Amino acid sequence: MLEKIEAVKDALEKESYLPALSLALTLPDICGQIEYPEFYILRKGKKINLTGKQYKTWFDNWVNHRYADPSGWTEDFQKARNPYFTGAMCYDLRCSFLHSGNLSIGDFGESEDEEFNYSYEFELWLAGCNSFGESWTESSRDKEKIKKTRNVSIDISELCKNLCLSAEDYYKFKGKDAFKNNEIRVINIQNSPSRISIL
Repeated sequence: MLEKIEAVKDALEKESYLPALSLALTLPDICGQIEYPEFYILRKGKKINLTGKQYKTWFDNWVNHRYADPSGWTEDFQKARNPYFTGAMCYDLRCSFLHSGNLSIGDFGESEDEEFNYSYEFELWLAGCNSFGESWTESSRDKEKIKKTRNVSIDISELCKNLCLSAEDYYKFKGKDAFKNNEIRVINIQNSPSRISIL
C-alpha cells in the first residue's frame, strides 16, 4: 500500500499528472474494501461487493474533511458540514476517468427546487486551487424557473495528495497486516531472476 502511495507522489514530482490521478483514484477502493467487507449483496447465491458504496463511504469518512466549504466542520472536526467534493463525486470521477477516459461525473445535487433548475459543471485543474460556486441566469419568461449552475473545480495535485494523506492515515490506523492481501508482486527478471518487487 505504501508503495502505491509513493508511486503517486513520484508521478506528481515528475509532472505525470494523469498516471498519478489514475493510481490515486484507486486508493479509496483498496481502503473501502478493507474497512467495509460487509457491504455486499447475495445474488443467485453469489456474494457481490458493493464497490461504489465501499468507496463513497470510505471517502466520506476519511477524505471529506479536506473539502469543507465556509460552513466548516462538524463539532468533532471529523467531517465537513457541507463538502464541495464528496465521495459520490469522487467515485463518479474514478469510474468515468478510469473506464471511459473522460471527466463526466454527472449531476452532484438536486435537479430542481421551487425556485431553480440546476445544472452542474466539474473541471480538473493544474497549478490552480480548488474552486466552487454558483452562477445563474434570469428566466426568459416570468413563469420559468431560474437556471442555476453549480461549478466545482478540483486541482489534480491536491486531489492526489489528499487521497494519499488519507490513505496513509488509514494505513497507520489499520496496520500493515490489514493490507496483506493488497500487495502486487512484480518479478523483475532484468537484473536478477529472483528479484521481487512488492507494490
